Amino acid sequence: MKRKGTADAGTKKRGNFLHQSLFMPKGLPDGAELAYFVKGQKLIEGYKQGSGIVCGCCERELSPSQFEAHAGMADRRQPYRHVRTSNGLTLHDIALSLSNGQRITTDIGGDMCSICGDSGDLLFCHECCQAFHPACLNLGHLPEGDWHCANCADENGLGRKAVLGKSSRIARPIVIRLTRVVKAPEFEIGGCAICREYDFSSTTFDDRTIIFCDQCEKEFHVGCLRDSGQCDLKEVPKDKWFCCDDCKRIYGALQSSVSNGVQIIPTSFSNVIRRRHLEKGLFIDEATDCVQWCILSGKSHYPEDLPLLSSAAAIFQECFDPIVAKSGCDLIPAMVYGRSISGQEFGGMYCVVLIVRSVVVSAGLLRIFGREIAELPMVATTREHQGKGYFQALFACIERFLSSLNVESLMLPAAEEALSIWTEKFGFTKMKEQQLMNYQKQLQVTVFKGTSVLVKKVQQIPNNSVNLPDNFPSE
Repeated sequence: MKRKGTADAGTKKRGNFLHQSLFMPKGLPDGAELAYFVKGQKLIEGYKQGSGIVCGCCERELSPSQFEAHAGMADRRQPYRHVRTSNGLTLHDIALSLSNGQRITTDIGGDMCSICGDSGDLLFCHECCQAFHPACLNLGHLPEGDWHCANCADENGLGRKAVLGKSSRIARPIVIRLTRVVKAPEFEIGGCAICREYDFSSTTFDDRTIIFCDQCEKEFHVGCLRDSGQCDLKEVPKDKWFCCDDCKRIYGALQSSVSNGVQIIPTSFSNVIRRRHLEKGLFIDEATDCVQWCILSGKSHYPEDLPLLSSAAAIFQECFDPIVAKSGCDLIPAMVYGRSISGQEFGGMYCVVLIVRSVVVSAGLLRIFGREIAELPMVATTREHQGKGYFQALFACIERFLSSLNVESLMLPAAEEALSIWTEKFGFTKMKEQQLMNYQKQLQVTVFKGTSVLVKKVQQIPNNSVNLPDNFPSE
């Protein structure tokens, strides 16, 4: 009996270590939907957060054992065998899969190729679960065995064979659905910008037909446009349509910037990067003076832009947890490539990147809702380039561009830990609740749960130069 007790204790210890992997990096992602089941019946539900489970009924973060007790099943003492994910796997099943080298991804149906942004038959990296078309990698045949993308192969010292697939296979990750983290407005979005009514004609062209501005994305009734003297449409426009001259001008400037491609940043911006390198005792070479930036659009389909968009998406996925819609699809690729997904419209989203030696080191997503307001819903810098002034230069490029378009204000969602950076170093302030509600009623403003929406006036400077903060902290 004593020996059996010792064996049971050893098994329990191994089980505890096994289950810890669920709450470690590359384990179960935050937001994963969970529920406690007994004989097929769901007793309680919640989602994974940090090192515990947030209960759906009380919003408290509980340990798996506490979650089991909350379901009224404390006597069972087997939470890892009764708590299941959205795909039916128990936490114990997933822990075993992780111990065998399997990886977790979110909603495989929403995957896009990391190079071209399209879906289809994809090859998954065994390490990071990024998806690729074999053709985009110039692979003549599907690899066999554990295949790694170039980045993961370099990081793990696997060499060229792993990249080319000499000992590779299609890695099928565990598919987990996440809870929604995009904050939905508490009221209906849209409606005619003139009369504020939501009705519309869907089968015939008449006064209640709705038309969208291709820049600010506001909606208008055809009849309201005519009655207000803005324009008298006789049919749905076959080409782009803009509600005002400002929107038409902004759209043209964006398209021109995209077609112009990569540009050298102003000397005043590169000097900031040099200063940050000197402060940190880092090596400075000619590349520091040849930092480039550009505005990208996933809709433009310029072949030379695709690797830059792919790199930007990888940076956001490196720096952020998956940003998911109600369907569970990761929104980051859709935002980067300017696509519609799960009822979210990102067609007006542009990607702005900073480039050093042909490598994207910092990126931001930008959407301009006409002259009044623009949004910067996401910014990120690669970890190895943080604190070197690169994001500071990127933000200066963005603000200078907005200034050239006479855009009045810039808004962004900021996490609690980043509030002081934005407010103290960049002059942002918290947007008033009523102002945010007004924007949300007309525009698909991007707001994430757990963030505060900040806003600042864009510097309107004659020579289009931008004042840079002298003591900017590490990005």
